[in-house]
Amino acid sequence: MGFGMGYAHHQSMAGLEVMLADGDVVRTGQFGISNSPSAFLSKFTYGPSLEGLFLQSNLGVVTKLSIWLTPQPQAFMSCTFGMPRFEDLEVMVDAFGEMKRNGTIHSLVWFTSLIETLCISGRREDYWTGEGPVPDWRLEELRQETGFGHWYARWGLYGPKRIVQAQFDEIEEVMTKKAPTGTITGALYENEAGVVAKDVPFEHGSMFVGLPQMWSLPLINWPIPKAKTDGKPAHGDYAPVIPSSGRLLMEWMRVSKPICEAAGVELMADFFMHERHVVLMNMFTWDQTEKGQKEKMERLYYGLYEEAKKRGYGMYRAHVNHMGRFFFRLFSFLSLSSSPLPIICFLFYFIFLFFSSLLFSFFFPT
Repeated sequence: MGFGMGYAHHQSMAGLEVMLADGDVVRTGQFGISNSPSAFLSKFTYGPSLEGLFLQSNLGVVTKLSIWLTPQPQAFMSCTFGMPRFEDLEVMVDAFGEMKRNGTIHSLVWFTSLIETLCISGRREDYWTGEGPVPDWRLEELRQETGFGHWYARWGLYGPKRIVQAQFDEIEEVMTKKAPTGTITGALYENEAGVVAKDVPFEHGSMFVGLPQMWSLPLINWPIPKAKTDGKPAHGDYAPVIPSSGRLLMEWMRVSKPICEAAGVELMADFFMHERHVVLMNMFTWDQTEKGQKEKMERLYYGLYEEAKKRGYGMYRAHVNHMGRFFFRLFSFLSLSSSPLPIICFLFYFIFLFFSSLLFSFFFPT
């Protein structure tokens, strides 16, 4: 997962070289054919596609991987759209989701919240000196004082200048009709020979033009007072994959907000919009030197887990300390069936994974 045009990294891969457990080497796709001129140009070949077996798995060690790069575009436009109210998220998600699916926006759309914006630029004590998380009434004051939106969508447009401008005009027209209280911005950069990433100012470029950044790192200091020099910041997140639906995203925010606040933290949420789903991050930060903080964060994490389980939301990622629970969740789900067939199929699937490296070495000798 990333930003820009090639944000879905797995869709930009074409050809892996993998060392299996017995030392044999497998090459996928056209890369499996010696001297193939299409080795890194086509994801497809005869027979089954194998690449997925080696993504986020331990079936082998990937020693080579090809990934398609995006040519420097003639024009790049950094775009944002913000809305003032917590409840505005629903209309934003549905409007941008439709434009992702109909091809108006080709790149990833990143949604961030007001509290995240504040976390990057300061600490909790800069905005709220009371007990617990920043209350809603104070957040509304801060929104009015700063001019920030409660929700922001950020994305990039890439390509020939006239096409980029036409895309922006279409997006502006759509959002003016569907979300008239929102504010849209677009900063255009152009170069006939191709826009140079380092020439785009940080606030408009950074990861959207392929320059990795650690600009969000200060957010882990959010709960620690500046006078506390021995504080030890930490952060975590719960990352469910949710259908791209304004109703479902708004429901998740309403459900997760009190869980976060019960643990003494704000709803610090952002998400990454694909065509038909979003990858959501419920972020939380704490001071490791404060007694009881770790236990609170654990209750927060599993509170979100229980709500996700009710809705059937799987995980984008999880810490190794939590993977066992997710595994047994799947097993317990299968055990609810009155037929033994689902469990049998499930066990055979893991047996297949266990022996697959040996089978590959037989069917695909190097």
